[in-house]
Amino acid sequence: MSFNANAQVNYLFNSFQSVYTPLENGIHPALDNPTPVGYYEEDEGFANQVPIGFTFQFNNTDYTHLNINVNGFVTFGEGFTPDVNDRYNINNLMTGPMQENVRPLIAPFWDDLWLQNTRCLSYATKGVAPNRQFIVQWDSASWNYNMLEPAISFQMILFEGSNKVQFTYKALAGNMGTGNASVGIATCSMCTGSFLSVNSIDENARLSGVKEFNNISSKPKTGTVIEFEPGKCAMPDNAMVNTYNNKEVSLSWNTLSNTAEYDYAITTSHLQPIAYNTSSSPAATFNNLDAGVQYYIHVRTSNTNGKSGWVSVPVKTASLTSLPYTEKFETVVAPAIPENIHIANPTGGSSWQTISLPNSPENKKAISLKGDNTNNADAWFMLPGMELNGGLTYRLQFDYRASDTLGGNQKIEIKIGKMMSNSMMGWQTIYKNIKINQTRFKDTALLFAAPTNDIYFIAFRCVSEKNNSAVWIDNIAVNKIQSLPVKLIAFNGVREFYSNKISWQTTAEMNNSHFILERSIDGKNFINITTIPSKATNGTSTTPINYTISDFSSNMVNYYRLKIVDKSRNEFDGQNIIRIADQLPFKITAFKTYPNPTTNILNIVLYAQQQTKGLLQISNNVGNIILTIPVEIYNGDNILKADVSKLTNGIYYAKIIGSNGEKTIVKKFIKQ
Repeated sequence: MSFNANAQVNYLFNSFQSVYTPLENGIHPALDNPTPVGYYEEDEGFANQVPIGFTFQFNNTDYTHLNINVNGFVTFGEGFTPDVNDRYNINNLMTGPMQENVRPLIAPFWDDLWLQNTRCLSYATKGVAPNRQFIVQWDSASWNYNMLEPAISFQMILFEGSNKVQFTYKALAGNMGTGNASVGIATCSMCTGSFLSVNSIDENARLSGVKEFNNISSKPKTGTVIEFEPGKCAMPDNAMVNTYNNKEVSLSWNTLSNTAEYDYAITTSHLQPIAYNTSSSPAATFNNLDAGVQYYIHVRTSNTNGKSGWVSVPVKTASLTSLPYTEKFETVVAPAIPENIHIANPTGGSSWQTISLPNSPENKKAISLKGDNTNNADAWFMLPGMELNGGLTYRLQFDYRASDTLGGNQKIEIKIGKMMSNSMMGWQTIYKNIKINQTRFKDTALLFAAPTNDIYFIAFRCVSEKNNSAVWIDNIAVNKIQSLPVKLIAFNGVREFYSNKISWQTTAEMNNSHFILERSIDGKNFINITTIPSKATNGTSTTPINYTISDFSSNMVNYYRLKIVDKSRNEFDGQNIIRIADQLPFKITAFKTYPNPTTNILNIVLYAQQQTKGLLQISNNVGNIILTIPVEIYNGDNILKADVSKLTNGIYYAKIIGSNGEKTIVKKFIKQ
């Protein structure tokens, strides 16, 4: 999944109160003159390749020299450059010094500092081998370049043999100004996930390998000590989340040789834990979690030599939602995705993100997967969890399109399941499209059922070969299919002079209250024009009932939709839309449907007087429209095909509606 541990830093952490001992008779290095003109050595100066005096191992690499910067940090490897436009005074443990070649660094107090003079920076190697100490002292530093009175002195101490790193501090009388310091270590060529950051400078300081604290603004007490000591054993390797949902997360890591135990904990804080559990198993499962919460799982090894540093893995539990559910991606700022949607990219390559579509007024934003032309794509996005009832029918609707006609490389698959993982093992496939080349948004609807009562997640998956095309998905909606309070077998309309005559027939009604007739001039935006009470006694009937109403309208074209309202005031949107115009240009006639019964493909034969676009609608035995498929109708004989393999066995009705409202007679067929 998208939750795993980057290479983290194997150091133990400690903070305590001691005594600050000033460095006496230290060496004052000659500071390089920074450029451009106007910057000074005591403000932005540095000394490169300063000898440590012994071999010091930092993150398993041996060093004999380091580079010292006036702004409160040192680096190993390549030295600093004179151009201060590289902004060494901008502290950031996640990227290292702001220049092209970032490198390992130690930051006892990294901020925009100003020394009283160049002699305030000194260093020395003290003691006798093999227990020598290398000390760098920043003395009388103003905390911000425009503060005159010094606010702090501090030291970094490197210990020979143990390779321990220690910081000590002395508070001075000066004000801190606008200080925002970073304290910690980073070991990277690019430091994201390879740093340890201290949240404060005091005896209660805590550590994070996930979040950098670059806003320390309180002066420490004199004598405060911050200490990093290399871990005593190897850290857990390849720690990653295997499965998760809204309330459970499982984590595993590689078994390490000579390891007796593992300490582990889950918290809502990115700070390394104080309390933890211990186990000999290289895996842990955490239950009874809250939905949609950012957690951090921490794990370290422990053996007879001691303990390793903590590995911290961020993981956010899945969110929950209620039905009906809609997502139009309008509330996020591209390329972000909604917070309650999770993404996974198990094989690399591009990942899902939102895009703005200024030239598509009906689809202003969409979620998109664009190929990078280098990797095969296999990317998922998961909707928030939904409580579904086993055996009931649900409808999933969405719009999709490809960015260009090459989009046939992309394939879409939709699955439902209860526990998210890399492979979505055991999930049920409810939709598959192996060739996406539609360059206009296409409305798609499908029905599915949950096996049992539980929380389920719907996952959209895009698989593609190497390409730079994109797939866009928008207007996702999930609804439960409720039983209508009526069985509606006809809904028709005709034009009679300036009046539209609308009629419908029910064969059964149960607790029906009334109908609402709606009108539209574009087939999309409807208004309520009248309410028609149920003719059934107490809203219940088992015999056919006919309804007729006239609507006086001067519009050349009108669309009508019928809503049904039961006695509990539940509204059921009308699935059928009729169109009434002054003149219908032609009629289409259905000859037959075959085979009947059918198992997979239903063929429909019809004749049309001219070419048009239309809709193939399939409804169930109670009048609910199950499938709506756009079709192209040509002049003359036509054979249309509908994939009905996913329909449950039973009786269904098929009809064709032309672009101007003309329709065929209804043909009954059996799915088996």
